[in-house]
Amino acid sequence: MIEKQLRKNTVLTFNDKFYAFALVLVTKKRIEIQTWAFYSEIVEGKQFIEKELANLELFTNDKHIKVGKWWNGYSSGLVPMTSMGSAYTGVKFYEPSWDERISGISELKYIDFTNDEECNGWFYLSRLYKHRKEIEFLQKIGAKKIASELMRGHSIDMRTFNENWLKRNKSVLKNTEKSFSYFELENRIKSRGGKIVPGIEEYLKFSDINHIPKKARMVNFQNWIIKNKVDFSYYKDYLMLLDEMEVAVDTDNLITPKDLTKAHDNAVELFNIMTVEGKTKSSKKERTLYEKRIKQMDKLEAVVDDYVFIIPKSTKEIINEGKQLSHCVGGSQYVDGHFKGTTTIVFVRKKDSINKPFYTIEYQGGNIKQIRGKRNQLPPNEVEKAANNWLKKIKTKKKKKVA
Repeated sequence: MIEKQLRKNTVLTFNDKFYAFALVLVTKKRIEIQTWAFYSEIVEGKQFIEKELANLELFTNDKHIKVGKWWNGYSSGLVPMTSMGSAYTGVKFYEPSWDERISGISELKYIDFTNDEECNGWFYLSRLYKHRKEIEFLQKIGAKKIASELMRGHSIDMRTFNENWLKRNKSVLKNTEKSFSYFELENRIKSRGGKIVPGIEEYLKFSDINHIPKKARMVNFQNWIIKNKVDFSYYKDYLMLLDEMEVAVDTDNLITPKDLTKAHDNAVELFNIMTVEGKTKSSKKERTLYEKRIKQMDKLEAVVDDYVFIIPKSTKEIINEGKQLSHCVGGSQYVDGHFKGTTTIVFVRKKDSINKPFYTIEYQGGNIKQIRGKRNQLPPNEVEKAANNWLKKIKTKKKKKVA
């Protein structure tokens, strides 16, 4: 009991506290999470408590049902328990033996939780229930690593993983200790007539294989990647430039150049020359539209700390930026995007050398998509900090304008 001395101005009617508790109920054919909300209110010094079923999450008959108590009654979807949280933020779970019942009598009882005990909790229920048959299958054939990844929802591309994938790879999945990513990388390299080279998983993802030129000799290509510690995203930029210039990548000197940085720089320079020639043929209508856009982008220009953020006023400036920094901002997708308004190029310059290219920002959808310097170098902390301050500054400008 709380005792408090009362005064004439003491408030005796007010909302007190809010509590949320959850129960997990388990039967052979049903798993149910009930979230109950309790509202405490003090009225004329007396406490009144109201309760209601706030959320119901149900797993049964191969269905996952979510129902919440919204302002207009019960409807589909779970209600957040806090203004900035989720349906289970701050919720206290009771009945500690429910996890034993899940692994003992529910539809998930055939899943082996021995090495994944933490997965036997409410947070994983949705994934476990949805993929229980696939998990059981993987555990049964001894593909425990992939089964564990599926249980946790880590490192598995669900666009690739499905029932057909399991059936197709059943014989090679038996008793494998490989992860899904490694298994799929190896599989796709084999489909290209090669074998996996140890260590390549540090540089390539299985989704990268489709971007490797068709004429590449897979073992030689992997050895080249590993030896030169190639950043594959940088390599894809290089291939993109050659593709836009309609250069066939079908010889070893183009597929695996001795010096990728030099080959990339040469491609940038050649592409910029071709782009300049093409842009001089732009119509007056396109030019007029571009000039209107420049006026709209003027509000993005600012001085932050020791740096100046400048909007390029012509395609020539953008092309020169890419040329001077030997990165791909001069590529047609960036020039055209800046021209059409699908993206925005911003130059970062030092205040004491405003005409010298330093770093380049791609600004898109109200956020910084990327910052690159010489040869796609990532920015140091001080430049990244200034860029973030610039972003805050222009967002503040927008808010003031709206207000």
